[in-house]
Amino acid sequence: MAAPGFKVLHMQDVDYVSTCQPFRFCLKQIREWSDSHPGHVPLFLLIETKQSETVGRWEMTASEKFTTATLDALDGEIRSVFSEDRLITPDKIRGRYDTLEQAVLAGHWPTLAEARGKVVFLLDQKNVSALYLAGHPALRGRVLFTNADPGTPDAAFVERNEGGAAEIADLVRRGYLVRTRTDWDTKQARLGDTARRDEAMAGGAQMLSTDYPAGEPARWTGYQVVFPDGAPARCNPVLTVPPCRITGP
Repeated sequence: MAAPGFKVLHMQDVDYVSTCQPFRFCLKQIREWSDSHPGHVPLFLLIETKQSETVGRWEMTASEKFTTATLDALDGEIRSVFSEDRLITPDKIRGRYDTLEQAVLAGHWPTLAEARGKVVFLLDQKNVSALYLAGHPALRGRVLFTNADPGTPDAAFVERNEGGAAEIADLVRRGYLVRTRTDWDTKQARLGDTARRDEAMAGGAQMLSTDYPAGEPARWTGYQVVFPDGAPARCNPVLTVPPCRITGP
């Protein structure tokens, strides 16, 4: 923890024992896995830029405030581990378009075959978006995609964590990369309530975030989030029609 560089933790002072440390070492573990699994589907890495100093009535150790220099260093750490040919970046998606949003609305994402073996970095929270965009309009030269609002120049990735299936499906059809949640705060798992999970799956969001993936020990009601065949990815139900497969090239 005393060494320079970014650290990985859930909450300072309370929940800081992560499975890997520091951030660069975590990235190296992911790269090594990627190296040993050539041709894997693209990996989405959601980065949280936490800066909270209080939780409820408790004061926590103050975290360093993010600055443009901090975010430049974040890009630098990622690029120190992943070479450019292993990254899907905003510049590659934008191409000849003026803005990132124009590109994604025109369907300028890579095909699955082109994206295999690569990683995509995404900023989860919006608390540093303005700083990350400063001097980098529409994310020019940046590594991560911001959590943006449709209608803005950097809009390619959007979050609808509690969005309904219809809203999510509309965003997916328009070309946005969407993340949503299937459960939160153990609520669904304790009740065995699969309604939110099923709605999130039906919407076709490219990222489904859960605390109960395959391999996680079933608790309370046995609630889990898995695809019918147990695979980690599937053909998008909104964008594809049978027959469709994700295996192979």
